[in-house]
Formats: sequence, structure tokens, C-alpha cells
Amino acid sequence: MLPSRSVIARFCRLHSTASVSSIDAKEVEKFGDLSAEWSDELGSFHALHSLNRIRVPWIVDNVPKGSPSRLVDVGSGGGLLSIPLARSGFDVTGIDATRQAVDAARLALQAKPLQRAGISDRLRFEQTSVEDFCQKAQNKSAYDAVVASEIVEHVADLPGFISSLATLARPGAPLFITTINRTWLSKLAAIWLAENVLKIVPEGVHEWEKFVTPAELTSHLEKAGCRVAAIHGLMFHPIGNHWTWIESTQCNYAVLAVKK
Repeated sequence: MLPSRSVIARFCRLHSTASVSSIDAKEVEKFGDLSAEWSDELGSFHALHSLNRIRVPWIVDNVPKGSPSRLVDVGSGGGLLSIPLARSGFDVTGIDATRQAVDAARLALQAKPLQRAGISDRLRFEQTSVEDFCQKAQNKSAYDAVVASEIVEHVADLPGFISSLATLARPGAPLFITTINRTWLSKLAAIWLAENVLKIVPEGVHEWEKFVTPAELTSHLEKAGCRVAAIHGLMFHPIGNHWTWIESTQCNYAVLAVKK
């Protein structure tokens, strides 16, 4: 039901012919025009802004406490999730392949409140694909937490994308993924109702066939050397623009995995 931040990743553009990419060029084109709306809490990304009210605490509560943790936000878009995570004390690297989204994120960092709070000292954005990013020696097994929120339903190579996420995580580090299940309910709620009737997200932002079931995501994570620790359902309430945790994973859901 979200206009995935993912936009993000729609992410990343095809960089080099030497590396395999999970970037879907159609997704990049589809969402590029929305990049200017990242900071608008009433615009196309308003559901993602309200999702922060529960996904940020979920992430904070499940990262082992200790010294300031290094976190990578894959598909960071305009910094909608990266900025509050940096406010929570993490040292954050946001990566995205969409140049306009990265430009918007860097512009947001120039806001005086963020400058006064010192957020820019522990937050940076880089335009890159996750495949290219994880090939750099300094990034392999370097992060205390890996976040990929509202993006896996937009990639062209899901197994490769998940493998790249796992490469970035140090052993024992948590991985946080939110996405949409491929069910008839999600086709009704996340596409027909959200896009065509309520206009919560732009029409055509999602392709039902690319939604990922919890079983499929679990399988890819296990093959990438991760253990799934928990799966929770998510429900968006259009009236009031807020989210709640639920037992059912028939539509939106969140996965917490741990790198072995």
C-alpha cells in the first residue's frame, strides 16, 4: 500500500556492465518524477511518513544496544527513513540509485534544525546500486544493521538483492525488511483500493506479480545466510493516516532477520 521509498531503488541505475544489477529500469523511470515529493508529509509519500511512527521504534528496539551503531538504509530515497534513524543515534549511510532522490535527501540535510542537531555528522547519502556498494571491501560485513523498507517488491533480481543485503551485515546483525504479500487481498487493498479508489498512492506504482510472499522472502534470506527471527503483519488505516501491527501478513508485513 506504499509508494515505496523504494523509489529508491528503483533504485539504483544500471551502473556497470561488469556487475549484475537488481535494478528495474522501468521502476526507476516510474518513480523518478516523484522525487521532489519526499519531504511532503501530505503528498505521495504520506503513508511512508506515518509508517515511521512504528517502523523506527521497531528498528531501534531490535538493534543490540552499545556504542553508536552503523546502519545502512538501502533504497533511502529522499531520506524519509534515514533522517529519523540518524536522529535516533545511528550512524547512517543511505544508498539509492535514483539521482533525484539522493539530491532531495542531501538538500533535506541542509535544513537548519538538522544542522543544529548535528544530524549531518552521522548521516550521508550515496547514489549507487546495492550490488556495487557491497562490492567495496570497506562495506562487506561492515554494518550493525541493514534496512530495506518498501523496496523488495520493486527489484528485478530478488535473490541477488537479498544476497547483497546479507553481504553488508556483520555476523549477528539484524536485517529489517518491510514489503507487501502477493495475495488476492493485497491485490484488492494495495492496488485497486489504494491506487484506483482512494488514491492513497499514485496509480501504477505497484505490480501485483512482483509482490513477495513471506515464504519466498524467508527462503531467499536463508539461502543468503540469514535466520528469520520474526514476521509481523502491518495494517494501514487511511482514515487517520496511521499504521498498526497485526497478526495477519496477508497484505503488508515486516521481517526481522539475523545474519548468521
